[in-house]
Amino acid sequence: MTPPAKAYRVQYEHPTQLLASTFLRAVATDDAAVLWARLSRETRGLLEGRYAAHARIALRRAAGVSADPADARLAAVVGPLREAVLAAAGGPQTLLGLGVSAARLVDRETVFVLLLLEFGEERIVREEEWRPAHLLAFVHESRDWLLDLGATADLSAEAELSDLLAEIR
Repeated sequence: MTPPAKAYRVQYEHPTQLLASTFLRAVATDDAAVLWARLSRETRGLLEGRYAAHARIALRRAAGVSADPADARLAAVVGPLREAVLAAAGGPQTLLGLGVSAARLVDRETVFVLLLLEFGEERIVREEEWRPAHLLAFVHESRDWLLDLGATADLSAEAELSDLLAEIR
């Protein structure tokens, strides 16, 4: 498995690297508030719509979920995302053991990082030694980088990598 075929510009210090690590840690530790806060508007909307359909409630009652843990809907909305990521990664320990590559700039609004298997204790790994397992794509919205389900799916398919977010049920 290799990174996407196109040659993307690499940025070695990009906010999405820390965001990817934060996202993985939030999934592993079941921190629903952090998960929700790091998702794009489109991804949030998809999860709210999924929640409304499964709960058989009007979409307007599912809209506007807050990252505040006091919002009773939060765990139900992000739960399927967390379960899908844990299943795809092989559990919390595997998830926490993934390395995060330098960022690849697709365009001004889209960036992705590769998630590397068998990262080990070494903090710097030569690119030819990488074994990417997944990637996470981020979009720039409201002056922030946010994880995006659609961009992750598209770029994962292009790279022939397993989509970490694909099995949300």
